[in-house]
Amino acid sequence: MKSVRKKALIAIIIEFFVFSYVGFSLVLMLFHAGILAFPVIAFMWTFWGFNVLTFFLGIEIKLRYKLSFAVLNFLVISLLLAFLINSSESIKNNTVHIVAIVLSAIVGILYLLVSILFVKHYWKPAKNEVLRLFGKIPPEPTLDDCKTKYPVLLVHGTGFRDRKLFNYWGLIPEILKEHGAAIFYSKHDAWANIEDAANQIVIALKEALEKTGSEKVNVIAHSKGGIDVRYAIAKLGVSDKIASLTMISSPNHGLKTMDSLYSIFGKGFFKFCAFFVNIWFRILGDKKPDFFETSQQFRASFMENFNKEITDSPAIMYQSFAGKMKNPFSDIFMWFLNLIIRFSDGANDGLVSVDSAKWGKFRGTIEGRGFFGISHPHEVDGYRTNPRLKESESLPSGSKTIRDFYISLVRELKKIGL
Repeated sequence: MKSVRKKALIAIIIEFFVFSYVGFSLVLMLFHAGILAFPVIAFMWTFWGFNVLTFFLGIEIKLRYKLSFAVLNFLVISLLLAFLINSSESIKNNTVHIVAIVLSAIVGILYLLVSILFVKHYWKPAKNEVLRLFGKIPPEPTLDDCKTKYPVLLVHGTGFRDRKLFNYWGLIPEILKEHGAAIFYSKHDAWANIEDAANQIVIALKEALEKTGSEKVNVIAHSKGGIDVRYAIAKLGVSDKIASLTMISSPNHGLKTMDSLYSIFGKGFFKFCAFFVNIWFRILGDKKPDFFETSQQFRASFMENFNKEITDSPAIMYQSFAGKMKNPFSDIFMWFLNLIIRFSDGANDGLVSVDSAKWGKFRGTIEGRGFFGISHPHEVDGYRTNPRLKESESLPSGSKTIRDFYISLVRELKKIGL
């Protein structure tokens, strides 16, 4: 009875965050017909409700009953919404709205199927992460194949902060530690502009050097984190404290899409958004959030000037990788951005194009095996699914999954004496 309640509690915590995020994303993505996202939300929250019931009653409800009730719930609410929408006088016999409703319903069903697959693959690793955090799963025996000469500093991208629970880098840091790596975090603001982020990263870098007694660090940076570190090297006097900089999908050449968005919406729109984003991220812990300035720095025109001024240090090894979604179904959260960016910037991971990610020694593209590709969150094990990778000679040897990729990457650094 006690073990059943424990399992239910873990399920409640995981489902609450996952389903809430999925549901909120659906509402935003389905636009004016967003009301049709609610059947999908109702479907997912049915599982959460059943696990709440299990927690209080101590009776484990079988999956087939949960699934049957959830499908029935989905169909009933879908039919009810369709009836209410189609019976509305304002849109009755309006071909445009009817087509929009039908298309949104189809998209909703597709989301439902992909969401089920997503939750299925997320469930076990997320549960294991919670159990590992509370010491219920013993740590793996420590190896030394990733014990590099210099510690590894992980630098996150925009919109996130370094947190112990549900780490930005998924299970990658823990696995690297199990292989002997000394891991540190940049701890900079989620929405800091390049200059402010770089200054905060330098503080974390110096702390890592003090704790380890090392002369330098190896930096692995994701997304905008790579740009922040490049600025720190060129402007903040830390070129002699960094041995290598590995960038994963960093927008080194910006995005033409962002230039287009600025020309369409104007600066006023971004300033309006910045007001709310900055307040929220101050609450979450940012010291100097700057959504407006940061969003401008993703523009291709900005990065063109940035690259003329910010020069590389010849003493540092620069290398880069890009991620690529094979199709919009690679990630249910990134599909829309992937389509938009594809028009102006070409192949991308949902946020950064392959061409924009190229800098220093470009090592190649990280792609998924089979039908699915690799999205921006997949590159840092953001969903804890450890996606399988298409093996390539350009990637570190043995990169069968995203976690293997990082292990192999750090092994390479050790092999060359860094």
